[in-house]
Amino acid sequence: MLTDDPIRVLVLQEFRLRAPDADGAAARIVAESLPGIEPAIPLLTSIDDRCDVATLRALHAGEPTAADAAQHAALDPLVSSWATPKHYGPGITERSRSPSSRFRLAVTESGINAGGAQPVTLSDGSDGDGTTSRPIGLIWTGVPVGTHAGLLVLLGSSDDARAHDPAEWPLPLSRDLGVRIYDNSRA
Repeated sequence: MLTDDPIRVLVLQEFRLRAPDADGAAARIVAESLPGIEPAIPLLTSIDDRCDVATLRALHAGEPTAADAAQHAALDPLVSSWATPKHYGPGITERSRSPSSRFRLAVTESGINAGGAQPVTLSDGSDGDGTTSRPIGLIWTGVPVGTHAGLLVLLGSSDDARAHDPAEWPLPLSRDLGVRIYDNSRA
């Protein structure tokens, strides 16, 4: 559902599972959570450690920033530790009319944020020179509330997740730079 009411805050909840979500129990609990105005983002799994997972919510005016108590209670037996939820002020919050099925998230606490975000228009996947890139169905960027350092980037596409190599994201470089990368295509 498209709305004229802009996204006010992005809420990231990172947590560690007792064991990898091989049977999909944690992913199902997240998928069954009550949706808000924005479509729900599935459980995101670290490409570095399958026990590290995250959820991300985009909230509009009037939607509560507090954690979903029912979801938290349902996940609690599967979780070994919860990080404090982080709030991000939205930068770019665009999505196409067709829903995304594959999501990738990058999060860091490093880097200095200055200036405003430039407007983005989602294209049909054509680069203008006759080549075709993967179309982006959703892009959210955010900067942490209360600090000038850090960045959150979520990309959504409708690509078949099984058709891509999970090593597409530069894992060794991400560790050195302190970037946590999550994806929902890993089983």
